[in-house]
Amino acid sequence: MKKTLRFLWSIIEIIIIVYVILITSCVLSKNKYGFTQFGDYTLKSVTLQDERSIEGTTKGDLLVIENTNHIDQGDRIYYYAAYNEAYVIRSDYVIDVERDVDVALYTVQHNGENVTIANTKVLGKDAKVYHDIGGVLSLLESRMGFLFLVLLPIMVVFIYQVYEFITILRYEEVEDFVKQEQAQEPEKKSTSNDDVEVL
Repeated sequence: MKKTLRFLWSIIEIIIIVYVILITSCVLSKNKYGFTQFGDYTLKSVTLQDERSIEGTTKGDLLVIENTNHIDQGDRIYYYAAYNEAYVIRSDYVIDVERDVDVALYTVQHNGENVTIANTKVLGKDAKVYHDIGGVLSLLESRMGFLFLVLLPIMVVFIYQVYEFITILRYEEVEDFVKQEQAQEPEKKSTSNDDVEVL
């Protein structure tokens, strides 16, 4: 029974460690616009405000956008836009494209107005939506969520490992003590026998 419980606890520990590494990677992999980015993929947790500016999404969705510069007129693009001293992600259809050697300007229509966007602020045109995962990611990346759902589990694992280490040390100390006692017993017996002979 003890072996089974230890085996199950070992599996739980591995799951917790992998889970903590993944969430910590998401928190540390923020790009200069404040969004989680892994290579060519940008992650966005959709909020209620985002529903109006990102077509085809609802609150709680996780939007995974693949970065690309191969964009033509008529494509729906995802891009960074400044809003309240921060950046948000929007999606709109391209109505005009102007290209130079290294720079491309895309014109989109947002809320009835033409907006020009530089290619440096365009994420891409291909995106996948994963329902109900974005809310979980937002919670885990928040301060309270990170504290209670990331740091706390890893602290539990750490404390248990320290407890096991101390238990092993104490067990080894007891074992050494028993061995020393057993080694001294023959000496005591031989000493007592010598005393008898002298008498």
